[in-house]
Amino acid sequence: MAKIKQLSTHEAQKIAAGQVVERPANIVKELLENALDAGADAISLYIEDGGKELIRIVDNGCGMDKDDAQLCFAKHATSKIASVDELTSLTTFGFRGEALASIAAVSKVTLLTKETDALEGLKVIAQEGEITVEPIGCPQGTDIIVRDLFYNVPARAKFLKKRETETRHIIQAIQSMAFAYPHLHLQLYVDGKQLFNCPSQETMIQRTAQLWDASTAKHMMPIEATRSDKGISLCGAISNHQWFRYDRSGIFFLVNNRWVSNNGLSRALLKGYNNVIPSGRYPMAAISIMINPALIDVNTHPKKQEITFAHPRTIEQLIQETVRAALESHVSKQIKKDVSFYQPSQTMPQSVESVSFTPAAFASDVKDISAFDDMPIPEPRTEKSISFAPTTQPSFVRPQETAQPMPIIETPEQMHAVIGQFAKTYILIEQEEGLYLVDQHAAHERILYEQFSKNFQDIPTINLMFPQLINCSQEDRTLIEPHLELFAQHGITIEPFSKEQLIIQSTPVHLKNAPLQEIVRTAIGWIKELQHVDTEQFHKTIHDKLRAQMACKAAVKAGDVLTLSQMQELMKDLHNSPNRFSCPHGRPTGWMLSLHDIEKTFRRKT
Repeated sequence: MAKIKQLSTHEAQKIAAGQVVERPANIVKELLENALDAGADAISLYIEDGGKELIRIVDNGCGMDKDDAQLCFAKHATSKIASVDELTSLTTFGFRGEALASIAAVSKVTLLTKETDALEGLKVIAQEGEITVEPIGCPQGTDIIVRDLFYNVPARAKFLKKRETETRHIIQAIQSMAFAYPHLHLQLYVDGKQLFNCPSQETMIQRTAQLWDASTAKHMMPIEATRSDKGISLCGAISNHQWFRYDRSGIFFLVNNRWVSNNGLSRALLKGYNNVIPSGRYPMAAISIMINPALIDVNTHPKKQEITFAHPRTIEQLIQETVRAALESHVSKQIKKDVSFYQPSQTMPQSVESVSFTPAAFASDVKDISAFDDMPIPEPRTEKSISFAPTTQPSFVRPQETAQPMPIIETPEQMHAVIGQFAKTYILIEQEEGLYLVDQHAAHERILYEQFSKNFQDIPTINLMFPQLINCSQEDRTLIEPHLELFAQHGITIEPFSKEQLIIQSTPVHLKNAPLQEIVRTAIGWIKELQHVDTEQFHKTIHDKLRAQMACKAAVKAGDVLTLSQMQELMKDLHNSPNRFSCPHGRPTGWMLSLHDIEKTFRRKT
C-alpha cells in the first residue's frame, strides 16, 4: 500500500499559511500594505483580544471588481508582477499573492469592496476553502474582516501570546506604517476604545508626538543624508543624547517605505550613539532609506520582514556618520545656548559629620554611574581568602578628618580596620595580607538588595506629599497596567492617571529621593523582554530585577563623601550580608592589593 498521500489543497494551504501568518500582527501588516497598494490615504483598524478574535481594516482605496474580489483569495494570484525578473524594479509591498490566501486558510474572512465608479459593492465570504459572492451597498474602498484566527488549527492557536503581547506587536506594525507614510490618516481601535488617531502630518517628528508622546517629540532631531553615487538617501528622526529607552522597541527602519528588520542597520545606529548614551540604553529612531530596488532583495523572508542589501557597508556607514553628525551638532548648539558665567556660591556645604549612616541618608540625587560599566573587573577572590576582621590599628587618617583622632579598632562594634576613602568611591581596609579596596556603591547595593529580599513582605513605605507623574506612551501604559501589583508588592504604588501618564503615590523609604520614573521605565523594558516566558518565571525574574534596581538607586553613589563611622557601619553590614563578594548586577564589591605585590613594587621583595 502506498505510504505517500497528496494533501488536499485546503489542508496544504493551512500548513503553508504558517510561513506567512505567525501571529495577528502579520495579518495586520499584510492588510495595511494591501490598502496602501490600493492607493488609500485613510485607514482605520479595529482589533479585539489582541487580534485573535477580530481584525478589521477599512480603507478608502480603489476597491475591486467581482473578478478581482474572488481571485485575490487564490494562491499566487497577484497584480504586482508577471515574472521573477520584475522583482528588481518592484515598488509595491505585495507581490507573491500569498497573503489573503494564507489568511483565509486559517481564519474566517469577510470582504466588502467597491470601486469608485461602481453602482454597488460586493460582499465576499471566504471560509474553509469556499468562496461566496453577493452584491451589497457599501462605501468606496475595502473593508476586510478577519475573525477567529487559527480556529481550525488549534495546534497553532495555543502558541499565541497574551492579549497585551499580541496588541503590542500590532501597535508596532501601525507605528511603522505611520512613520513610512506621514500623509496617511491612521486610526486604531483596541477592544472598542480608540488608541491612536493620527491625522496626516508633514514630518516624522510630528508623527512621534502622535505615536509616542509630546515629551519624546521635543527630544527628537531630524536627520537627512544622500549618497548620490550609490543611489541612496535617508531621512527621519532620532532622539538626542538626553532621551533613551530601556529596550529596542522605539527603533524603526524603513526601506523604500517597507518596515524591515536588519541587524546591520541596528548596529550602525547604535555605533552612532557610542559614548553618547549610557550602556544598556537605546535611542528612539525612525529612519527611512530610499534606494534603487535593484540593489535590495525583499524576497529573503516569507513574511517580507527582512531585507538584503547589495552594498550593506555603504548604508551602515552612512547611517552611523549621519547620526553622529546630528548628535554633535545638537550638543554644540546646547553648549552655546547654555554657557554662562557665574560666581561660586558662598554657602558652605553641610558638614559630613552631621550625616547619619542610614540607607535613606544615601538616597540623595542620583548621579551617573555609567562609568562603572567600563571599569575593569578583576578576578574575584574566594570567600575563604577575604576577611573584614581587624588586624592592626590604622597608621594614618584621612586629611578631612584630622580634627578628630582615629578610634582604636578593638571592640566588636568597631570590627573593620578602615583606613579611609579613596577617590570618594573606594573604602580602604588594612589587612594582614594587603590592602583591600571596597567599591562603596557596589557594597551598599548588595546590602540593600539582601534587605529587600529578606523583608519582601514588610517594606517600610511613605506616601508622597507631591505624587510623581510619569509620562509614557499609550503602548507602555497598556503593557504595564496588568502588572502594577508587582510594584505594589515592593512598596511602589502606581495608578493610571491618563492615557499617557501614570502617577506614583507612595514609595519605600529607601527610595524617597530616587528617580522613580527611571525605575518604572526600566521595568517596562523588562516586561517586554520577558513576555515569552511562563508566568512563574516571569514573576520571579521581575521581582529579582526590581529589587536589584531599587537597591542600585537607593545605594550610596560614587562621589559621595562618607565619614569614618559611616564607612565602618557599611563594612559591618557587608560582612553580615550573604553573597557579599559581588553586587546584584555581578560587579565585585572589593579587590585585594596584596602586600607581596606592594613590597615587590618597592623592591623590598623579589
